[in-house]
Amino acid sequence: MATTPQKLAILFGGTSAEHEISLRSARAVCEHLDTERFEVILCGISPSGLWLDQATSAALLAGEALPQDAKLAASRVPVLPNGVDVVFPVLHGPGGEDGTLQGWLELLGVPFVGSGCVGSALAMDKALTKHVLRSCNIPVVPWTDIRRREWDQERDAVLANVMKRHDKFPLFVKPTAQGSSVGIRKVKDESELQEAMDYAFEFGDAIMVEKAIVGREYEIALLDNQGEVLISEVGEISTADWYDYDSKYTNDTAVLTAPSETIAPALAGHMKEHALKAARVLRLRGMARVDFLMEKSTGRFALNEINTLPGFTSISMFPMLMAAAGVDMKQLVNRLVDAALERAKPSAGSA
Repeated sequence: MATTPQKLAILFGGTSAEHEISLRSARAVCEHLDTERFEVILCGISPSGLWLDQATSAALLAGEALPQDAKLAASRVPVLPNGVDVVFPVLHGPGGEDGTLQGWLELLGVPFVGSGCVGSALAMDKALTKHVLRSCNIPVVPWTDIRRREWDQERDAVLANVMKRHDKFPLFVKPTAQGSSVGIRKVKDESELQEAMDYAFEFGDAIMVEKAIVGREYEIALLDNQGEVLISEVGEISTADWYDYDSKYTNDTAVLTAPSETIAPALAGHMKEHALKAARVLRLRGMARVDFLMEKSTGRFALNEINTLPGFTSISMFPMLMAAAGVDMKQLVNRLVDAALERAKPSAGSA
């Protein structure tokens, strides 16, 4: 006897600078979901924050211009269609992976793919992530936190403090709560620093200045796997300079080697242990991509950041790492939904 498909809502779009990446990820997820098990319901969010009906959501996902009467079929208030059994958020950046959406879904009591409110909020804020991980003896890249009020009121003092703590260039200047390298600049000397900090503050009220690690970049993917965590092999990212937005999503110049051919097995194992420990102390679940940097001059590695809702595009590293681990895209998206539904069962316990 055939079972009734469960209603699965895919949330995508949103107001962040990663709107277009969200659309691309959502298309990939839709393509690989098991339509015999799930009735897919599209829930798009416009760049201005309108929650669209299904027909307008389909137009958004297809890359069509929204009709003039789109506002008539939309809401400023977050809303899910009736009867949704599970949600797959494919929203990158603020408002999508920073815990706000996850807290709303937790209040509604609707199962959803990925980490909960607390884990999402912690991992989204790069500075908070570093503070938590450092307290657990997980190595992180040296950094300095700067708030907008400090910058507005004591610019010279802030710059002097940054130069005192980071006396060697290059440096990275980053918004603390953005993804996909949005708002990040690599500065080569003091003359570029102030402009880069002004630019980073365009994306939020807190930024960070971070030592640039000259060396290699590695990534590890984590996936819920029937109550345990599947840990991919260590993959290595190769780029012309650094792994910025364009190399991630536009020009496809980044190359992933998985497993990496440049890291010793013992060190790779140590790195995987740190990735799993970081995910646990940050209260993550479902999936995560953990990024490490290894300094050429010392051979030491440091955890750079963790992404709780990584991209699902054709050139995104998370699905590529999972594919190298034997989990293809179809298996990946369906396992993530299964994990969300399993957590919602009364016997599953707390996350």
